[in-house]
Amino acid sequence: MKLKQIAAGVIAGLLLTGSAMLPAAAISLDNQNQGNGEIGSTYEDGMFVYKYVEGGVELSGVNPTALAVTLPDETDGRRIVSIGDSAFYGCSSIESVKIGKNVRSIGVSAFEGCESLKSVQIPESVTSLGKDVFSGCISLKTLELPSGIKEIPEGMCYTCAQLESIRIPDGVTDIGTEAFYNCWMLSDVTIPEGVEHLGNYAFAFCGNLTDASLPSTVRSLGSGVYCGCEGLTSFTIGKNLEDIGTLDFIGCKNLTSYAVEPGNKIYTEKDGVVYKAGNSVLFAYPAGNPAEEFSIPEGVTTIYDGAFFAAEHLKEVTFPSTIHYIGSGAFEYCTGLRSVVLPEGTEIIYDNAFSDCTSLSSVKLPETLKGVGNYAFYTCPSLKEVRIPARCDTVGAYAFGYEDGTETDENGNPVPVKISGFQQHGGGISKGMTIAIIVTVIAVGVIILLLVHIIRKTQLTKEEHEVLRDADEAPYESMAGNSGEEETTDTKEEAE
Repeated sequence: MKLKQIAAGVIAGLLLTGSAMLPAAAISLDNQNQGNGEIGSTYEDGMFVYKYVEGGVELSGVNPTALAVTLPDETDGRRIVSIGDSAFYGCSSIESVKIGKNVRSIGVSAFEGCESLKSVQIPESVTSLGKDVFSGCISLKTLELPSGIKEIPEGMCYTCAQLESIRIPDGVTDIGTEAFYNCWMLSDVTIPEGVEHLGNYAFAFCGNLTDASLPSTVRSLGSGVYCGCEGLTSFTIGKNLEDIGTLDFIGCKNLTSYAVEPGNKIYTEKDGVVYKAGNSVLFAYPAGNPAEEFSIPEGVTTIYDGAFFAAEHLKEVTFPSTIHYIGSGAFEYCTGLRSVVLPEGTEIIYDNAFSDCTSLSSVKLPETLKGVGNYAFYTCPSLKEVRIPARCDTVGAYAFGYEDGTETDENGNPVPVKISGFQQHGGGISKGMTIAIIVTVIAVGVIILLLVHIIRKTQLTKEEHEVLRDADEAPYESMAGNSGEEETTDTKEEAE
């Protein structure tokens, strides 16, 4: 037993110094009587914890004090074929890992939270990577992916803030949700032909990303794919890109123009602005456009969600007579916007449409307006007065006249505070409209009473019907009687 402890100590020392090979005799000695070889049973050698699985052995745990690890190809005469879920979890000191050539899969969160990890050597034998596999590896600078993987898993490099470049292998068709979320230093991304979909927030907050070129095979983008990518200055929508999610480019404050490749059946572009649905929907306005004024073309009926998000240079927007709907967050954080005049025909202003427009001091709403969403003009401290049209029967929570909370409720939660001096006029049915409705109701009531009276006069009771019938029949009976008498007289005269 003492000899086994000494051997384990020697092995641990070799691994801690980054040894590339482990003495076979030492492994064999340390593994004696440690595992029974049954599927699911485990054993350890002082540095690693192993588990027997179909086809070989899985690495399921690592000594958390390790600084550098070289995973052997085999142990106990069996191939190490996989790295299990969370195998390196908690190894906050580990700086480098070299994975053995027989490993085929790396499990969920296998290296999650390895804050000191700078490099990982993954062999070509690996064909599968689990969700969040390198999530939180904030020191990881380089990562070479094997050519055999077919998808980039969800959260693969979530918050790998130091990662500088990544090459997606040929054969990958899908880049998962938040795969490179908050990889702030990521500036070099190679996406090959064959990739079809980028998941929600796949490259969100990659602040140094300046080139978002996509292959022609990409057909869809999830929501917020490039959200917060401050380095982007332009973006081209490919001819086969048919589905772009909401808020994909919010926070891209230096993006000055969009382009759409010829042949795209969904999206069009004019003056760097993107439209869809036969130009009836203004889909995306480049937030970095330096222009202070913009006229939305006639024919546009809808401003898409987040379309003008954080377009800080805009001071004035002219709306067309055809506009009906202002989408959620459409002008949110347009801090330079001074006034809003919505034309007749506008029906709905959705949630947060103009929230945080800190310079907005004047708003004119049309009589056609039916509803204003929650927080529609929230945190607009320059807005001191607004008149709500009479037919607008829906006004959402904190839609007007509130700023960020400086007070707390009984539970300690922040609550909105009303801006001093703010006045809200109207809402629901106006006084004039109320009087008009009352007058109309009375007039209709009088007309109905007159109609009832007229109808009543034309309707007779049973007795009245009998009297009328008798009155109608009497003349005919009289005529019949006179005729009979005259005939009798004539007959007598002829007889004489």
